[in-house]
Amino acid sequence: MNLGRESETVEFKESMSQLDKAILSLTAMLNRRNQGTVYIGVDDGGEVVGMDIGPSTLETIRNRIRSAVLPQTVPEITECVTDDGRAYVRIHVTGYSIPYSYDGRYYIRNVSSNESAGPDVVVQMVMSRGIDPLRGQLSDVQDLSFSMLFSVMSSRGQHPRNDDGFFRSHGMKDEQGLFNLTAYLVSDQNTVPMQVVRFNGTDRSAVSSRTDFGGQSLIASTRAVMDHISTYMVTRVDLSRGERVETALFDFESFREAWVNACVHNAWRAMIPPSVMMFDDRIEVVSYGGIPFPASTEEFYKGDSRPVNRSLFSLFTLAGLTEQSGHGVPVIVRRYGREAFHLSDNGVVVTIPFSFEPDYVSVRRETERSRAGLDPDSARVLAYLEANPEAKLSQAADASGMSLSSVKKVVSSLKRDGVLRNDGTNRNSRWVVLRGCSGEFVRLGS
Repeated sequence: MNLGRESETVEFKESMSQLDKAILSLTAMLNRRNQGTVYIGVDDGGEVVGMDIGPSTLETIRNRIRSAVLPQTVPEITECVTDDGRAYVRIHVTGYSIPYSYDGRYYIRNVSSNESAGPDVVVQMVMSRGIDPLRGQLSDVQDLSFSMLFSVMSSRGQHPRNDDGFFRSHGMKDEQGLFNLTAYLVSDQNTVPMQVVRFNGTDRSAVSSRTDFGGQSLIASTRAVMDHISTYMVTRVDLSRGERVETALFDFESFREAWVNACVHNAWRAMIPPSVMMFDDRIEVVSYGGIPFPASTEEFYKGDSRPVNRSLFSLFTLAGLTEQSGHGVPVIVRRYGREAFHLSDNGVVVTIPFSFEPDYVSVRRETERSRAGLDPDSARVLAYLEANPEAKLSQAADASGMSLSSVKKVVSSLKRDGVLRNDGTNRNSRWVVLRGCSGEFVRLGS
């Protein structure tokens, strides 16, 4: 008789000598799926090989489970016999008080094997017990207002009331009536930074700009980041083949889903915010906390997961930023594949690649190439005037360690070569760094 295959909720052991391993597997299954079944007297392939069952065998199993597993669970232990007389034991457990430990250690089921659960995973288990981690963490600031949240809800035809009933029903206050972390995040007093960082190149070695949209309700900062990224959305038109072919720089819907998911599911209890990083060839959306426990990787990609921060998810839904938990992941997978995701216990990084090189990158590359031929003195003066456009030449001389006459010669040469221009009057002049382009002058970065 064959009982099938091992899985996330089924394990086979041949004899009572493997009882401890069987019980360890039960705790790992409980921690993953809230249930599990172990058969003793069955080989790894699911074939019943039989075992000797004495008068105290079932009681021995029950006592060992009672002494080894915490919190305690009541197992269903059944003696079974095949048609040809082979005896085996079925042990089934259910439980929702995760995490369960075996002899003081925690394990998690991964397909058909057991893995040791580290501290971060144990914390995720605790947080997944129907407990909203943000609801139980008090806000350091209790004098909170919610003008932005109420304004957004009102614009959607809702009529929120600024009273205790609203705050409690939406998970913004604890049992003592104090504002929690959910309330703080959506309040007008939120000071958490929400940054978009742009880099020159394809790695993090050179920061081009850093823009912070935080210091306001998370509802507002989430939308502000999306609005900012939308300004980079350009479409390239190709008519070379006799028909109009339009290609977007990137799929904005995928970015939107990645960003909203990052804001909703982020591990806010550590107060480390998600962020957006822009490179020459891609956008990366970074959030912290890993995929929602206890979802497997496969379930995550299919969108079968539940919100970690339930109260925050509910408020984002009221604000029209989310629809259903897990919806965004399939959207991204459909457009960019699973390789768009980098998953770890500490966080999730979603990569949105560019379809072509943006114009601002092309301009910068051309400028860098044109500057590559500058002598050290010219490069030094140009860099100073670009960083200090209202500076006097005497200041440039002091900063570069050159004489004023040498700086004047360098500036004259740069102006003659179409690299530098001075706008305005003598009293209110401003240096503008340029690049040559078919005889025209274009402001750098335009």
